[in-house]
Amino acid sequence: MKPKLKEFFFGSFPFEESDPNLTKTLILNAFLIITIIVSGLFFIYNIFIASDHLLTSIDMLIFVSMLYALYQLRVKDNYDLASYIGVSALFIAYTAIVMIFHGKDFTMIWTYFFAPFAMVTLSAKKGLIITLFFLIVILTGACYGIGEWQNGLWNMSSYIRFMFAHVVMLYVIYAISNSYEKAYERIKALRYREKAQLKLFEKLSVTDPLTSLYNRRSLKEFFPKEFYDVKRNGGYFAYFLLDLDYFKPYNDTYGHQQGDEVLVTVAKLLQQKTKFAFRIGGDEFAGIIINSKKTMITEAINELQDAVGSLQIENKKSPIGKYITCSVGVHIIEEFEYDFEEIYNLADTALYKAKALGRDQVIYI
Repeated sequence: MKPKLKEFFFGSFPFEESDPNLTKTLILNAFLIITIIVSGLFFIYNIFIASDHLLTSIDMLIFVSMLYALYQLRVKDNYDLASYIGVSALFIAYTAIVMIFHGKDFTMIWTYFFAPFAMVTLSAKKGLIITLFFLIVILTGACYGIGEWQNGLWNMSSYIRFMFAHVVMLYVIYAISNSYEKAYERIKALRYREKAQLKLFEKLSVTDPLTSLYNRRSLKEFFPKEFYDVKRNGGYFAYFLLDLDYFKPYNDTYGHQQGDEVLVTVAKLLQQKTKFAFRIGGDEFAGIIINSKKTMITEAINELQDAVGSLQIENKKSPIGKYITCSVGVHIIEEFEYDFEEIYNLADTALYKAKALGRDQVIYI
């Protein structure tokens, strides 16, 4: 996310959805830009007006570090490095300011910016640990390392009040950031489950739950797309209907569970031999085969019809053989005038003829 400068001033950010990573990136952008501007102004002030070379050096450190961090964030898209550079630069600069100036001119107030920067740009827990370490360094130095501040105006009570104010602010920021992160994790998990369910529902709406083939509803969606694709690119388009011979007696003899296993097995054959395979209902299947050569289509369908018989699934009630067989009706399209009902009816007529002529065969129309 690379918000424009005007978006910072007017708060018009193009969020597509709530995401803490986008929020953190946005805040880091804002922190870096604001810090660059402020440190740049202080650099100019300290070098030309105050003539304070030490503060000028600190301002230069902050300015250059934040500029490099902004480069890593916006050009290299490296959020982690940018955030660590920013936090490290502020840690060093604020510590130096406190230690060098002993609280002069309210320099301690700058330390209040460290906690929100670290807590928001890093994770809540990382920010809390780093900020606590920062406070320990600051207060240890203030109490024991740098002597008397401002002619004794800073005493132990001052340090305690300062520490207490920091801890309260730190707790509030941590509580908000941590709660938000945990809430988003729960929301993210819910969204993941919701998307998984939607995908499942979408799949169930277009597929047959037993065989995983496309269902009758999806046939009318895929059919015109494939039809016009072949019409544009050339080739042959074949639509066929396949019916298992004497499958009802098979179910009555062997049971519906075994019958379902046969349907699944035949469905796998269809998936191997066709571009799209559909279960129309019961033991009736349909398929689309596309090829540049008409002979390749007929070979594929004949192989499919033979493959069903080659499964050698016993069917004692079949009057035409010992095994499960199938009848196939095929319509190969050569004149591409789209009429789904007519194409379906022609394939259905071919299937009816295959059954009338004794079954276990393929009829082309």
